[in-house]
Amino acid sequence: MVDPLTIDFHPSVAEGALEREAIESLQANRIDPKFLYVTLRQTELWRQVFLRHSPIHANPEFARIYRDAFARVGDRLAPGKVVLAGLGCGTGLKELELYACLKGHVHEVLFSAIDVSRDLVAESAQKLVDAGADHQRSLVCDLAESTFLGEWLDRTAGDLPRVLTFFGLVPNLAPSLVTRLFKAILRPEDILLASAHLAPVGEDMDLPEAMRSVLPQYDNPETLAWLTAALEPWDLKDLVDAPEMNIGEIEGVPAFVATAHWKSSEPFERWGHRFSPKIEELLRLFHSLRYTPSLFEGLLRSEGFNVELLAITACREEAIWAIR
Repeated sequence: MVDPLTIDFHPSVAEGALEREAIESLQANRIDPKFLYVTLRQTELWRQVFLRHSPIHANPEFARIYRDAFARVGDRLAPGKVVLAGLGCGTGLKELELYACLKGHVHEVLFSAIDVSRDLVAESAQKLVDAGADHQRSLVCDLAESTFLGEWLDRTAGDLPRVLTFFGLVPNLAPSLVTRLFKAILRPEDILLASAHLAPVGEDMDLPEAMRSVLPQYDNPETLAWLTAALEPWDLKDLVDAPEMNIGEIEGVPAFVATAHWKSSEPFERWGHRFSPKIEELLRLFHSLRYTPSLFEGLLRSEGFNVELLAITACREEAIWAIR
């Protein structure tokens, strides 16, 4: 494994900080997305969801757009050292493929893995090190700590050119959080590669129909088991009904939203705090946004970013952009 001394831990993932954020999250009647990945059991259940239901495993188009995007980025980099930082790196498989492409264009790639899960950071960093990448430091951090993350990247990367990845995260974060994070971390010379899941709107399919067509990727036993596991660390499993997946929206963007009904309004205590659920309000466990290309590009351009569509699947369910 990677030497643990090379992995930094931001206070946002310390036990006390996580407890405070759990209290704030439950007070807002929701489970923050980061709490879906923090335990080993949740990580393993998420891995099952990815292996069973991510269309990248069944449709070669989803792998093709990453190859195409990586090749286009590699062609734009001058030979020399480059920093590759995986934001929300997960298992690091996409960063590993990008590294292989970059290695053919530059002399040396320095990799940093960044995720809220220590296990995923270690796994991702080890993959890249085994493949030949240099590794200085990685980071376990809540990506919402955007100011700290920007400063950490500047210290770690110095003045080297940077390629940052942001794969699989856009759907699970509110649009306002995405733009705030990008503003905090991007320097003028950086290239950030972001993927977004899309509602496959086309000539023969309107938005509601497009959302229904991809609902089975979310409304399935594996995903619901993963979300149910998120209730266990908070001892909420017996207080709410089984999670349900529906179509809704987040900040005006179409989304799949998982919620659970409170079984009663009887107050309960967690972490020394008293909570009083309301039967008529649903506990929100999860959301996954589905942009259209124009909606995603419009959001970023309105915030001052340069946006270039690098690749999109033929089925129009996923695309990759270069953002500066």
